[in-house]
Amino acid sequence: MMDTSLEHVHEHEHEHAHGMEPHVKAARARAGILMLILSDALSVLAIFAAGGYLSALNTEGAFTATGDFAPALLPGILVAVGMALSGLLFYAWERTVHRGGKNGTTILFVLSWIILLAAGVGETWLGATLKYGTPISAYESVLLFITWSTAIHLLLTAVIGLLLFGRILNNRVRIDGLAFVPQVTGYWWYYTVIAGLLMWVFGVFFH
Repeated sequence: MMDTSLEHVHEHEHEHAHGMEPHVKAARARAGILMLILSDALSVLAIFAAGGYLSALNTEGAFTATGDFAPALLPGILVAVGMALSGLLFYAWERTVHRGGKNGTTILFVLSWIILLAAGVGETWLGATLKYGTPISAYESVLLFITWSTAIHLLLTAVIGLLLFGRILNNRVRIDGLAFVPQVTGYWWYYTVIAGLLMWVFGVFFH
């Protein structure tokens, strides 16, 4: 009897969700991704705050250690350029969807995804090259946090992009005629790019 009741409740909730107005679905999707971005942005700000505080405090000059080094500059610049270009290409693709294209100009999305994936792989390589000795100084710890946090964000976004590409192939970019899926994905995509660029700039000038 209990199982039957639970099944009825589940069926009712399922029908309610599918009967939801399109604009309500879009609003919920936007709110959900914005909450995720806000919570993640707080962790990025925490890295900046911790690094700035430790650098300013620098008790007994122990913030850095002999032999400390930052990530390689030229690869870092290439990753930063890749992030910015990926964000611009995704925006251009999103605009083609909103202008009425069923799936938008797919090549723009594919290029955006490939460049973002390359940036994620490049940032992972940068993190792997930071082979600091022990003990790790405060400076090195902050740089490791910045580098690996950026790499994880980029690779996670690449996975999300792969899922979105599946929707493109199945002509499911629009839901109930609304193109909010590219929009909310774009929110995270742009956030990842902006946060990554800010962390790169912070890492370059951080000492």
